[in-house]
Amino acid sequence: MADKKRCFIVGGGDFCAELFKPQKDDMIIAADAGYKALEEIGITPDTVVGDFDSLGYTPEHSDVIEHSPIKDDTDTMLAVETGISKGCGEFHIFGATGGRLAHTLGNLQVLKNIADQGLSGYIFDKNTVITAISNTTLSFKNASGYISLLPFGCDKARVTLTGFKYELEHGELPCGRPLGISNEFTAENASITVHSGTVVAVWESANLMPE
Repeated sequence: MADKKRCFIVGGGDFCAELFKPQKDDMIIAADAGYKALEEIGITPDTVVGDFDSLGYTPEHSDVIEHSPIKDDTDTMLAVETGISKGCGEFHIFGATGGRLAHTLGNLQVLKNIADQGLSGYIFDKNTVITAISNTTLSFKNASGYISLLPFGCDKARVTLTGFKYELEHGELPCGRPLGISNEFTAENASITVHSGTVVAVWESANLMPE
């Protein structure tokens, strides 16, 4: 993904402003009420997307993509699609948790959609990072702490885990049992390979990102 630029998306959920650190060349998209969250910290997004039912008004901005509230996709999904159309391949999503549980679960589906396209997506929630892994390997260096792996959108996922307290070699994680909760990094280098299915990974450090 080195040739794809990063996109920072802010939605209307819990926003951890201290973790929001886009760089000069990164794209910033506000999804509906995420516009207010960015406004409160003095940041103007590159693009604003949504039906603006949560925000309550259409922002005065040079690049507003307004949708009817009678639509199939969530504002977060529409923001991701906008980022993809503008050449982004790595998504850092804020304001995607908290509030209504249905929206949090829907945002996990957004992560799966990103992974299924061979792109990278991460949700940031306080000191927690969430991503979805499909048919690829995530590698971590100098990692510590806990990580949980949950099959998502499939009956089971086949995975290989190295560098963890509980390792697997082409092992199966079934959807109906939480067998992947609270595994622990134990080696300097660790990796998660998902051979089939999709796994949602949740780790407890906002400073820990895959290589």
